[in-house]
Amino acid sequence: MGSRFVRKVRTASGAVAVQIVTREGRQVVAVDHVGSAHTDAELGLLLAAARARLVPDGQDMLDLGPVEQAGARLGDVADWTRPADTLSVEPSGGRPRQKVAGGRVSGTASLLLWDLLVEAYGRLGFEAVADATCRRTTSCVVVGTT
Repeated sequence: MGSRFVRKVRTASGAVAVQIVTREGRQVVAVDHVGSAHTDAELGLLLAAARARLVPDGQDMLDLGPVEQAGARLGDVADWTRPADTLSVEPSGGRPRQKVAGGRVSGTASLLLWDLLVEAYGRLGFEAVADATCRRTTSCVVVGTT
């Protein structure tokens, strides 16, 4: 089974195309074009529609409460349609490809899951083993003591 994800690419006209890409390994199997955005508002709507298409019917995500999301901006999408020496730092022209964007991490789901697993590990009494490797793997076998 492959992976599916949403990607944003700058088109030759300067718009931002929102696509759902299906990959198997390194091979791109399918590209489903959701639409092209010319404003930040359009980009936000297209991204919401693409995320809705990724989730099959009846397979909602686990609701962990509200998560703060930054608004989608056209200027955050790199412009690879022009040569590197002609790129400008104009807000409407997109992010130059040499510029390193400062990412924001609002949280990580894996840390929440890890904390939950560590708590369950302790409740089941596996801390008596006192082996960090055992806690990190699922192949730990606990033998009763006398």
